Amino acid sequence: MADTVEKTRTILVVEDNVLMRKLFVRCLEEGGFTVIEASDAGSVLALMREMAPDLVVMDIVMPGLSGLDLIRQIRAETDLAATPVLAVTNLATPADKRRLAEAGFDGHVSKPIKPKEFQASVAGFLTA
Repeated sequence: MADTVEKTRTILVVEDNVLMRKLFVRCLEEGGFTVIEASDAGSVLALMREMAPDLVVMDIVMPGLSGLDLIRQIRAETDLAATPVLAVTNLATPADKRRLAEAGFDGHVSKPIKPKEFQASVAGFLTA
């Protein structure tokens, strides 16, 4: 019987808050994921083209270009449009969730996160 090795999933984390970004990265690395970090929206498109992440986990409220503006740019790029993107946000009302979906997000995780639940949510999203 041949051994099969599952490819490690790569996740791009986009979060301007250093402490939150470190928390996300630590949670995801402990969950067995390879993680790429971006502290602002400016480098995301180039990182996506270069690294081809399996998933992008993105804050919504960031200085400069917001997550809502960035997701629209991602969806407008033919070579990036199919990449799944999860919003990580404090925005949790039904209207907020509808706005996230309409903007192009594939799902969302509410802040504040609980590390094990965050890991499980991301893993579940990738296997769905």
